[in-house]
Amino acid sequence: METNNKIIAKFMGATLTKDLQIMYPVYEGDSSYVKDLKYHLDWNWLMEVVEKIESLGYRVTIVRHICRIDLTEESKLIISEDIKKIEAVYMVCFKFIQWYNQNKI
Repeated sequence: METNNKIIAKFMGATLTKDLQIMYPVYEGDSSYVKDLKYHLDWNWLMEVVEKIESLGYRVTIVRHICRIDLTEESKLIISEDIKKIEAVYMVCFKFIQWYNQNKI
């Protein structure tokens, strides 16, 4: 989880310091060290990721324990396993960020 959360934090604008601490913008105009990234536990953290993905022009759909992100008309990321909703959303967001990092221009 920790490695995945660091990848998400970088996507969200965090930077990694020399001693591998995450410098994360806690609020506008401030950067603070954050040891415990909570994307996998806290809806407030995770919904910021969803909103950033949507701001890039992608559609995120969340219904029950199913989460989908439309990459293109033909390509989608879908998690529909029988898991908690927050886990499904977290997994799709992480998979999207991996895809995005490989495919962004």
